[in-house]
Amino acid sequence: MTTVTVPETGERFDLDRPGALAAWNRALNRRYGMENLSGHPSAIVRRIEARRRAHVAALAAARPFEVAVDLGAEDGSLAATWAGAGKRTLLLDIDPRGLRGAGHEGVVGDACRIPLRSGSVDLVVLSAILEHLPDPGAAVAESARVLRAGGRLVAYVPWDRAVVRLKRWARRVGFGLGKLHAGRAPGHLQEFDRRGLQRLLRPWFARSRVRLHLRSLGYYAEAYK
Repeated sequence: MTTVTVPETGERFDLDRPGALAAWNRALNRRYGMENLSGHPSAIVRRIEARRRAHVAALAAARPFEVAVDLGAEDGSLAATWAGAGKRTLLLDIDPRGLRGAGHEGVVGDACRIPLRSGSVDLVVLSAILEHLPDPGAAVAESARVLRAGGRLVAYVPWDRAVVRLKRWARRVGFGLGKLHAGRAPGHLQEFDRRGLQRLLRPWFARSRVRLHLRSLGYYAEAYK
């Protein structure tokens, strides 16, 4: 059983129950506004977020595609940054409210059970989602399933160890980072390093590359089926 709690409110969710993951996601977004880091009051947080978005977009647009899917797409603003590289981009999110007015085709669904046909897309993007999942391996396996032969996965996960250290330093010297939660961000069920992300990808992809991008405090992966 995977039971999670929303800090400060004490709301508890058993993620093994149907619908609990979506409900927990909504509760976290209501409380912490994690989907709006680009508008965060701290200039440092906004800069890190802008670099993350730019880096993911550059990787996603590095090769042309016919069909892409952005898993955990929220409002579609990230997918819009690479849409010019392909003909069609699908947005998948577990919360239908985030897909309203997104400007692309929206699909309500769970990244661990993608409601798409096998071998139907050329590119899967998993940006800032694997750390939120109780079973990130299932999302990677599903990503590999829906990819065509030769398809590509692009993933980002935060470097949580460095982020926590940055928060501690900011509190110690009195430097403002807005209302960032102390410690690892609420909703992060997993913590990755380079080797951990490579191990996650290896069973499903013929080759992969994982790099640490210091300026955005995150690991970025490209994997090829």
